[in-house]
Amino acid sequence: MDYHFQRNFSGRPEAQFSMDHEAMGIWLTEELGSNRQQLEHLLQVVDSLEKGQRWEYFDDGNDYRLHLTRDHAEVRAALLDTEMGCDEMEELDYYDNESISHCGLDDFKTLLVCWQDFLNI
Repeated sequence: MDYHFQRNFSGRPEAQFSMDHEAMGIWLTEELGSNRQQLEHLLQVVDSLEKGQRWEYFDDGNDYRLHLTRDHAEVRAALLDTEMGCDEMEELDYYDNESISHCGLDDFKTLLVCWQDFLNI
């Protein structure tokens, strides 16, 4: 999972991800953003998952849903959880990279720590 962080012209933090992980970048930029309190909370959740203190965690954002398990992280567009006809679903196949992304929990933790470091610059 390749990514880099930058600030846009107004100074807002943005995450750019490689293909197959674009949804993770959109979630990080749009849903988490510079919310340090939520970032700390997520790092605590990851820690509790690693220690076996919980099985999973869900966080429903405005446009994306975060699902964490003891070994896996998934970001999924909320749109995918709505009922649609077959034709509509086929049209969305082109946008899968922007709709769903997976990585290991350890990679997700590294991502959060890197994002935290970037925000503190």
